Amino acid sequence: MYKYEHGGNEIFKNKNIIDFSANINPLGLRENSFNVLKKAMDKSTFYPDNFSTDLRLAIENYEGVNKDYIFCSNGASDIIFRMVNYLKPKKALILAPTFADYERALKTVDCKIYRHILLEENDFNLKEDILNVIEKENFDIIFLCNPNNPTGQLIENTLIEKILKITKGYVFIDECFIDFIKDNDKYTSKNLIDKYKNLVILKAFTKIFALAGFRLGYLLTSNLKVIENLYFYGADWPVSIFAQEMGIHCVTDCDDYLQESLNYIKIEKDKIINSLKSLNFKIIGSNANYIFFKGFKDFDKILYDKYNICIRNCNNYTGLTEGYFRIGVYKKEQNEKLINAIKEIKKEIL
Repeated sequence: MYKYEHGGNEIFKNKNIIDFSANINPLGLRENSFNVLKKAMDKSTFYPDNFSTDLRLAIENYEGVNKDYIFCSNGASDIIFRMVNYLKPKKALILAPTFADYERALKTVDCKIYRHILLEENDFNLKEDILNVIEKENFDIIFLCNPNNPTGQLIENTLIEKILKITKGYVFIDECFIDFIKDNDKYTSKNLIDKYKNLVILKAFTKIFALAGFRLGYLLTSNLKVIENLYFYGADWPVSIFAQEMGIHCVTDCDDYLQESLNYIKIEKDKIINSLKSLNFKIIGSNANYIFFKGFKDFDKILYDKYNICIRNCNNYTGLTEGYFRIGVYKKEQNEKLINAIKEIKKEIL
């Protein structure tokens, strides 16, 4: 039977839960979003623009990437599956631990999957030893997540370019959390798009713009053949009128919203990290809007059973054992309930 393994689903089981298992911008929708949706209602009797033309123009201004290099679809995961369905790779490389949908998509085409294990002693950072693996094997596609999920560790674009230079296959870089990184020029691979036709970059509105329920993601690549086939290997009308209008709204004049978001998240994240450190938990990576740490077994169960708080147990990630968890950063009042719960747990165990 199919098993859902992502965060953010607990609210459908327990309406009173405080759910820290997903990583959504705590500021929520941008101002005037409801007015945008009301206007979109007037268009809802028509099919949406299959090519998301106006949305791609808005993303062009936001990303500084040619609109012809942009493909929009029904969430980031939809693009992952379209890409794999198009390429039908025979051999692929993924990191471990990392986001589960790369492997799920690859399994649908019976691809042979190689896992590059990120080591605990390196705090799960990607090291240059991956270059030796890539040189020995002929991978059709390599999946990288930057910053990685769930660890929040970053990969510098100097290492990514070394990978691009030595592989003949595609390098698929998931940058869905990159906008949470201040001054991220050192890490985003956008500046390499024109140079490497085998580079594709995945982005989404889900996290930074809190549009999880709208399902809106996009891919950046200078390889127009890839974009053409992404349209073909999936249903038409991949982005609803409501998602297109909200996407345009989100990326238009958004500097203040983004800066406010980063400032808010930093303050709240530091509070949670300090509380976790008071339990002598080890904080690892955590460069995005979530905190990855090593605690003790059943820490999540205590939070759930006694305090009605859900965090992400990471023991189902390949390469991780019991005791690893991920916590999203939410609004101040929710974070304070989590911090108070941690204080109570500390009294009991220390």
